[in-house]
Amino acid sequence: MEINKLLIHTDEARRLIREGAILPVDCRGKDQYSRGHIPGAACISVAGLQDPESPAGDLLPEEELIRTIRHAGIDSSRRLLLYDESGLVPSAKLFWILESLGRKNISLLDGGWPAWRQQNLPEETGNENVTNGSAASETEAANPDGLFTRSGENTATAELEDVLNVLNAGDTAIVDARSAGEYSGETVTAEKNGHIPGAVHIEWQEHLEDILTPRFKPKEDLRKLYESRGVTPGQNVIVYCRSGTRSSHSYFTLRYLGYSEVKNYAGSWLEWGNHPDTPVSSAVRSGSD
Repeated sequence: MEINKLLIHTDEARRLIREGAILPVDCRGKDQYSRGHIPGAACISVAGLQDPESPAGDLLPEEELIRTIRHAGIDSSRRLLLYDESGLVPSAKLFWILESLGRKNISLLDGGWPAWRQQNLPEETGNENVTNGSAASETEAANPDGLFTRSGENTATAELEDVLNVLNAGDTAIVDARSAGEYSGETVTAEKNGHIPGAVHIEWQEHLEDILTPRFKPKEDLRKLYESRGVTPGQNVIVYCRSGTRSSHSYFTLRYLGYSEVKNYAGSWLEWGNHPDTPVSSAVRSGSD
């Protein structure tokens, strides 16, 4: 069965899980997983994919990252259905990580775990089937069956140099997914505060009708949101936040809307705001100016 949807609602998700067409992946972590999860779900903590020695929260080296993901149970050729209970931010980050590695066929569960529970759908408890991702052997082949298919450049991720190169080009939209205070510079999070020059502000929460039960707004409303800020289909887009986590939500949303050239700036403000040579703007800029 071919499933092309990036966002799947609970009723359809239950049917597809029952048919064995998709593998649910719980992105909340072991403790929450053990208290209740979708039957048959794999479990992975996105925080566990970060390099513990990196002060900026960089991801693990690529081969180790793939081994850790596989060891957590995400080694199926089935479509993956990611969910959590934190605004779908962890799920969106895993979506971006997997796409950056070339893993295809990934969806998010609209409404996440709260929507599943609200409808009294089946759940399991315990963590007997959970493996410890950190136990993945260094000698284990990272990608023996080719499920991670990227060859060449990582087209889902922007680096510092990529952002600097597009600042004056005019053909790439830059989207800041942080809070209004972070964007304006009133909220201090780094040595320099404000936003990347030319970036438009679309906070990640604007994608959702409700944060607690994180259902996305209708597609047409989301299209209007981005286009009203000057982010139009066909453009190259770079999204960022403080650490590349909230902006993963923007990355997913733009992919959901059909934007094909989207990159998440992994270093985000932790890198940009602490770099001695990066330009910063603190004047609030509206996309409708």
